[in-house]
This record gives sequence, C-alpha cells and structure tokens, in this order.
Amino acid sequence: MFLQQKIHFIGIGGIGMSAIAKILFQKGFKISGSDQNENQIVKDLKKKGVKVFKYHSISNVDDVDIVVYSSAIKKNNVELKAAKKRNIPTFSRAMMLAEVMKLKPSITVAGSHGKTTTTSLIACVLENAGLDPTVINGGIINSLGANAKLGDGKFIIAEADESDGSFTLLPSTIGIINNIDLEHLDFYKNIDEIKKVFIKYAKQIPFYGFLCICNDDKNSKSIIKHIKSKPIFTFGISESSDFKAQNIKTLENSISSFDICVNFKLKKIIKNVKVPLIGKHNILNALCAFSVCYQLNIPVRKISEGLRRFSGVKRRFSILNKNTKSLIIDDYAHHPNEIKTTLESLKKITRNKVIAIFEPHRYTRINGLLEDFLESFSKADFVFILPIYSAGEKNIKKITNFKLEKLFKNKFKKKKYIKAVENEDCLFNDLKHLYRNGNNIIFLGAGISTNIAQRFSIYIK
Repeated sequence: MFLQQKIHFIGIGGIGMSAIAKILFQKGFKISGSDQNENQIVKDLKKKGVKVFKYHSISNVDDVDIVVYSSAIKKNNVELKAAKKRNIPTFSRAMMLAEVMKLKPSITVAGSHGKTTTTSLIACVLENAGLDPTVINGGIINSLGANAKLGDGKFIIAEADESDGSFTLLPSTIGIINNIDLEHLDFYKNIDEIKKVFIKYAKQIPFYGFLCICNDDKNSKSIIKHIKSKPIFTFGISESSDFKAQNIKTLENSISSFDICVNFKLKKIIKNVKVPLIGKHNILNALCAFSVCYQLNIPVRKISEGLRRFSGVKRRFSILNKNTKSLIIDDYAHHPNEIKTTLESLKKITRNKVIAIFEPHRYTRINGLLEDFLESFSKADFVFILPIYSAGEKNIKKITNFKLEKLFKNKFKKKKYIKAVENEDCLFNDLKHLYRNGNNIIFLGAGISTNIAQRFSIYIK
C-alpha cells in the first residue's frame, strides 16, 4: 500500500515527464501538471483526466504533496521556487523515475542513439511472451499508442537518458549500452567525460543482474575493461561478439533478415530472424533486444515472434504517405551519426533522389559537431535547412541556417542543391515542385519538424 499523494509535474508535456506521470496516474496517484505548450501529449493527458495548467503559476502548486520538474525548467521557475519555499519535496525527472523503478526489477536502455527503438523492441518481445511489462519510453510505441504503460508483470523497461548524467540514479537490474558518442555538449566537455558517466552507470548494476554492451561501437567496447565483477554480454556484427548477427539481408517492405550466432557456452545458430526495420543501426537494436530476452530465458520462438511483430515507434522512419511511389518520411534523427545512418537506410530501399529537410537542433550541438553535420548529408541529393530549434539555449549569433547553407555549399560545391528556408510557406512552395514520382522527402529533426512534416503530407494531397 502507498499514500495517494498529489504529484504536480512542471513541464508535463515533455516525452519523458509524461511517461512517468502516466504510470503514477495509472497507479492511483492524483496527478496535475503545467506546460506552456498545448501539444498532443498534453491533450492526451487531459483526456485521461489529468489536470494540466497552460501557464506556470504559484497557485498551481497549492495543495500538492510532491513537485516533479523537467530538465528544461529553470531554477527561477515560479512553481519550483514556490514549492521549495513551502518545503514541498521536489524531484527532478530522473529522481522520480528512479523512485518509480524501485517498484520492480528493471531493464534500462542507455546509449547516445537507439534507446527508444531498443526499449520498444524489448517491450514488444516481453508482451509477446505474455510477461506484461511496465514501459517508460522516450517515444510513442505504435502498438501501444503511448510512451508508457503500467503492466502487471515483474519487469519495468525504461529508456535511460544520459543528457545530464542523471541516468546513473536509476536502479537498474539489467543495463544496456548501445553506443557512446560525442553528444549533449551543453553538459559534457568531451568524450572522456561521457565515458566516465557510462562507466558509473555500468558499475551500479548488481551482481544478480547483467550488462549488455555493443561490441561494434569503439567507445562502448573501450569501457568494458573498467567494469569488473559484473556479468557482461556483448552483441554486434564483429566476430568476438557473444551475440553476433550474420547473413544480413534487406527484404521487401523494409524488412531485415539475419542469423544470430550465440557464441558463449554452447555455440548456437538461430536462423532467419526478421524485424520490420532497415539499416545496420536497427539490426544492432534488434540484436540487443534478442540478447537481453535470450538471457531472460524467453524461448527463441517467442523472441523471434515479438521482433517480427514489432510495429515501430512514432518518428523513427515513419512513412506518412503509404501506397505512393514518392515517400514522405518523418524521423527524429538530429545528431550527425543518426542522420547519416537514416539517409543510408533510405538509400537502401530507393535508387531515386532523396530530399532532406533538416531542422538543426541546439546551437551547442551544431557548433560542436559542425564538420560531422556537413558530412552526414552525403547521401542526400537536396538539402533544405530550416531555422535552428534552440531547445531553450541562448542564440549563438555566428550560427544560423543561412550560414549553414554557405558551409554546405562550400562542402559539396555544385554536387547537391542546398537552400536555407525562412518559413514553412517558402519550403512548401519549393517542395511541391520536387515532389513527383520517385523523389523521396525526409524530415529530420527533434524540434518542430514533425509538425511541418505532418502538414506537408496533408498539403500535398
């Protein structure tokens, strides 16, 4: 039993905050929240019966027992200041997630890329095996129509966000490290600092749990020697992996097929595993999910079934206009490596021109990884650059989408069509002339590009 406390979420419309709020609401807690953005997440919470205030106000924290705040909330936020003045217990998003995860044994998915898809794949397999997990994810799982679900089973599966180092607070029974990349340069100084935080995360796995680490990622592989007295299993395409994918094929309808060689204990080959995803990065995500579930003694038939039935995650290579030759795709990719692998995946299923609509996300990311961003668009034929989405960061004057246009043109000379656009109308006017049979349009970004993609798919009909 537990107290039916009143919990208020400042910034409840965020994907991570809303997931925790949903779980606690389903658990019987009285939930309220505030968010200045009336997005679809907020609308869905209201439909469920959660009271959401549009504006931040001192009165919003009247008569509440606990306040939870997102990483986007500043220290001078009126609700947060009022809560602390009144001695109301305050929790960061990561702190509250850690509290929630104490309810059950947990599987946490960490890494710079692929967390949401891997979390969703594991959830799908456990569902298929009848284990009814609790899920806390960083994206909308299509089969659930939500980013969170309270299950009756013994496991919690959660995405572990490394952006501010707080994922080390999570009480993980089973830990996953997909990859370690130079990212979140508003918080970390360099790759060594990022590695140290992942080592800390790994060392907190208990002796009765285990770690699953990608053997193909050099940064992830390099930290293994620093983790002692922990059961570790590796996955990858490289020969030394405990779980190795081989005989990889791309089939029709964006389906991948591969065999899995289980290289520890008794060598075993599992043939013809299928997943409705394409690209090496997604093969690794699926292989990771298989590895974890195999170690949980889920029958191979059930694991393969679960992977085959996976219906995807919103904004992960989401096709908005099915049954047409010219695809319109919405994707969350916003880091150079994500953009590169996504465009490579698209090129695997088409020989025709690729039109990339790029929304730069965060000034610190663009400034710190500029050369990588330029290189990441090598597979695109056209690149349109939207205004930079700041995500609350201060403007760096030397970085604008028009200055990025110049840098792109210098990089590719006349090999590609590059254009910075001021607004949606300018973009649509250009795109409608390019949208013809064979040309594929992909929207890339973590800001508002998804809204633009949705509107364009309607506009072009």
